[in-house]
Amino acid sequence: MAGMMAAMVQGMTIGLGVGTLLVIWLPGEIFHATIISMLIGGIIGTVSGIPISIMAILDGLLSGIMGGMMGTMFMVMIPTSYTIAAIKIMSVLCTGVLFLLFLMLQGEIKLEHLQKRSSLLSKPVSMFAVIVLFAVIIILGVGSDLHNNYYGKQYNNTADPNATHEHQLEKNLPDLSKNELAIIANEFSFSPSTIHMNANEKIKIILYNAGNVEHDFEIVGTDIHVHAKPGQRSSVIATLEKTGEYRAVCTLPGHQEAGMISAVRVHPL
Repeated sequence: MAGMMAAMVQGMTIGLGVGTLLVIWLPGEIFHATIISMLIGGIIGTVSGIPISIMAILDGLLSGIMGGMMGTMFMVMIPTSYTIAAIKIMSVLCTGVLFLLFLMLQGEIKLEHLQKRSSLLSKPVSMFAVIVLFAVIIILGVGSDLHNNYYGKQYNNTADPNATHEHQLEKNLPDLSKNELAIIANEFSFSPSTIHMNANEKIKIILYNAGNVEHDFEIVGTDIHVHAKPGQRSSVIATLEKTGEYRAVCTLPGHQEAGMISAVRVHPL
């Protein structure tokens, strides 16, 4: 029973930690980050269960896959301002869980076998020190580097260094005609936040993705939907017949909850 639990915990914890880091390490590659973290978590869980039983292998495999998926989804759903805090929390959580697992496994081993081991990692105090050191390295070093790698791209190196990528994109937008509307998507907001349209008027909505992950723009309750990959733009011809106020959102998982919402006000001609 302890062996099965160990396989599940190791698969889930490693998958969760790897998924958290890979979303930041591979900006704009959420699918690949998810698949890789699920694969790594599943492999760790499987390897952990091999010495125990087939059931332990299955438990470890499924737990690792679930942990990798949960780690990437967690990072996608949170606002960008909480990225560093999330990395710190997940680092402490994962390393703490692994240490508790180590203590549990120590209790399952007979005392005479423990006394024969001379390795520093066979002692709880030294093992705790190693895990704490690992967590500190992630929090102080790797976490900050990954954050800068992910979000440092929001600055345009060819323009004003104090202006964000979104603001630079606004300056560089081509001249729009009367029937064209530009929407800029970033992590995690739309600009403008309030959109004005006229009823029964055809308008070309152009979505510019200034972010590092995929975004879309959909007016709730209508068939108006446009999707753009990072650094690209897409457009759709739209017409709204009824006046009133609509809500536009990004339909990708967690983006609406993170703040990607705009008000669309349709006025009579």
